[in-house]
Amino acid sequence: MAEEGNKLTLRRLEAPLHKFIKVALPTDLERLQKHHNNILKYQHSQQWDRLHQEHINASRTVQQLRANMREMEKLCARVRPEDAAALEALVKPVRDRASEAARDFLLLHSNPLETPPSSPATRPSSGGSSDPGEEPVSGQQIQLQLPEIPPDQSAAESWDNLEEDLKALSGLVMEFSLLVHSQQEKIDSIEDNVNRAAANVEEGTRSLGKLLIESSANAAASKLQKHHKSSISSYEYRAEVAPEISVQGWRVSPP
Repeated sequence: MAEEGNKLTLRRLEAPLHKFIKVALPTDLERLQKHHNNILKYQHSQQWDRLHQEHINASRTVQQLRANMREMEKLCARVRPEDAAALEALVKPVRDRASEAARDFLLLHSNPLETPPSSPATRPSSGGSSDPGEEPVSGQQIQLQLPEIPPDQSAAESWDNLEEDLKALSGLVMEFSLLVHSQQEKIDSIEDNVNRAAANVEEGTRSLGKLLIESSANAAASKLQKHHKSSISSYEYRAEVAPEISVQGWRVSPP
């Protein structure tokens, strides 16, 4: 109960939430996208030293992104359950972007090629330039052509570290999503209980009204029956103890 008392309306927390939703997290995600593009470029051209440094820089960005999401999660936990639906609509776009960014990164090494990019099988079929200094034309296209990082290169170890950070980010996004949904489920449960209680009260009122009507009808019938019996008894009694009757001036006593 004390925890519920500390909850605040979304309007009270909307300004600090916007600092993360509109500024901090989009900045981190844009930086992470640049790392993603550079990693594609350096790995495709087998510039292992530069790839290693880019992995390190990307890890720092992912860690910063996770820290900002943690702070936003704390704010969201303070929002009262009644505002859960509005909160979900507010945070869903940036949360989905973070989830997509982590997924795209983790797919980089999901199916690497073991053959070097200089072989015909790894050259773009469009016949475009393979200059290492050029930006990749299509991330998904080049991702299918990425060579495997040699195990003896520092880039292999730095990628393992980056992969762990990305998995942690993905787990954090899932945890954050469950937090918001649990708040919505809580308010839905409260509304269901209120509706169920209202239905029970309405049904009880109808039953009570029906009972009162039946009771009143029974009482009226019982009263009428008693009155009828009383009238009959009174008539019989008067017949039994009737006084003398005067007939044509003569007083006649009952036998």
